[in-house]
Amino acid sequence: MKAIIVGGGKVGYYLAKTLLERYYDVSVIEKDRMTCQYFANTLDVTVVFGDGSTTKALRKAGAEKCDSVIAVTGEDEVNLIICQMAKRVFQVKKTIAKVNNPKNVETIKSLGADIAISGTDNIIRQMEREVDNSRIKELLPINEKAAVFEVIIPEDYVYDGRMIADIKLPDGCNIISITRGQDFIIPRGRTKLLSNDILLIVSSISAANEVRRMLKIKNK
Repeated sequence: MKAIIVGGGKVGYYLAKTLLERYYDVSVIEKDRMTCQYFANTLDVTVVFGDGSTTKALRKAGAEKCDSVIAVTGEDEVNLIICQMAKRVFQVKKTIAKVNNPKNVETIKSLGADIAISGTDNIIRQMEREVDNSRIKELLPINEKAAVFEVIIPEDYVYDGRMIADIKLPDGCNIISITRGQDFIIPRGRTKLLSNDILLIVSSISAANEVRRMLKIKNK
């Protein structure tokens, strides 16, 4: 999944580092040249020097093929503009605005940001829960760290016919059922995965994107 972070301060750096650990493809837009240099030297991200509230910078960062844009500048008004532009011009699926003044949360949400949130840790938790890309959906939260996910196996699946035991899944992830047409299957290690299967998986929220990567489930 691809994410664009606008704003290269401490929040932007922490987000970029954390999302890289979640196997995101990350781009950062920052208008301070020294900060851009620091990001380029320390993180494996695409860095765009420019104003993230412009279409030029967003396009250069890859907004046309982006899953989420996260605006974390120090100005609530700028974060709102970035989210509005990402949504309206580039049809980005998910826009997230860091809100510096908690009183602005509802206003920013009503004016165009999908998610307006105060606090870096909350942004990370929200992004982890927003793993839904039409093939992986969180169905039932178990607690703050784990949930039940539905995984829809695509047609012409690369692992079609492969046994579950032969697919490496993250620690703490278990496939608890498979729906195959009218059949309901409680899987074992020798159970094979087939195209169009619907899986129910118990996993930590932080590992959800890793599950997608290990199962080789591509975005629709």
